[in-house]
Amino acid sequence: MAGDKAPMIAQVENDWAAGYASSGVIVPLTSYVNGSNGLTATQKSDIWKGVWNDQFLNGKMYMFPFNESDYVMYYNDTWLKKDHLPVPTTWTQFASDLKAVTSTSKDTWGLSMDPGSETEGAENGTYLYTSIMQSYGGTLATKTGKPTFDTKAAQEALQYLVNLWKAGYVKFGTDYPGQTAMGSEHSLFDMSTVASYYYNEVADAGKFTMDVAAFPKGPAGSGNSLAGTNISIFTSASKAQRQAAWTFMKWLASPQETAYWAEQTGYLPVTKAALPDMKKYDATHPYVEIAAKSLQYATATPPEAGFDEAMGALANAIQEATVGHESVAVALNNAQSAAVADIAAAKS
Repeated sequence: MAGDKAPMIAQVENDWAAGYASSGVIVPLTSYVNGSNGLTATQKSDIWKGVWNDQFLNGKMYMFPFNESDYVMYYNDTWLKKDHLPVPTTWTQFASDLKAVTSTSKDTWGLSMDPGSETEGAENGTYLYTSIMQSYGGTLATKTGKPTFDTKAAQEALQYLVNLWKAGYVKFGTDYPGQTAMGSEHSLFDMSTVASYYYNEVADAGKFTMDVAAFPKGPAGSGNSLAGTNISIFTSASKAQRQAAWTFMKWLASPQETAYWAEQTGYLPVTKAALPDMKKYDATHPYVEIAAKSLQYATATPPEAGFDEAMGALANAIQEATVGHESVAVALNNAQSAAVADIAAAKS
């Protein structure tokens, strides 16, 4: 872009797009979406709500969905059935299952996760926490992009996680610890992205039956974290190139093509209408439909320059409130201050 050699289109993460939009190097897409070659009302509503909401920056549409994923609950179904435990549908049930399988003598526990840190940034454990926070009614930011890391819902969700860690039901690690611990039959669950399915299968090596469910619900309902990339058109493209790029992007998001992309890559279809095209695939990969339906309420990291660094501050709060023995309120207040500073620095 600095050399005026940007492509016509590119995959972008939403915080990148925020920087591109503020620099005026990507094109607003509203006129294309609503134009004569745009989307019908049915086509718009067919895109999963969480995915659709992720395409906007300050009220303007600068991105179009393409490559999406979210988080699911992997579990050792053989173990669950042996111990006569329910597949948890609430975070209260989840905690009960963790407690039931935790045993010092057997060297077993409920879940391993990587909480992330301020230096390494957000990891799977960070997004597990933010998903729980959403199910408690919390958000990551206001509509204007200001972090909301220190709300009552954020404190309640972190206290829930801290209680699990203190009881020994949850252990921390790095380098995909949930996958490793579940695969070695030390832990019952792994909370990770749907794209981890293949790697979890490799880790369990056929020793047990692994299954997948949606994240449990909290007092305020369902929560999940959206991952993946969207597509933007760059201003260096000519008018004709932009129109051609839009036609291509719309085709990529069509039910048949997004279904094909999902089947070939492990990502998720961006439209509800793709699921009927995936019936044969879903018969052997049922987790895809489970994860796809979670896209309806999954939320992405806010599209603000500097928010990736801010998520590192939130990851650090998890560490402070657990291994650092800091109070939840102080840990989240620290994260809030650091996050506000990170975003201000990115804008300066």
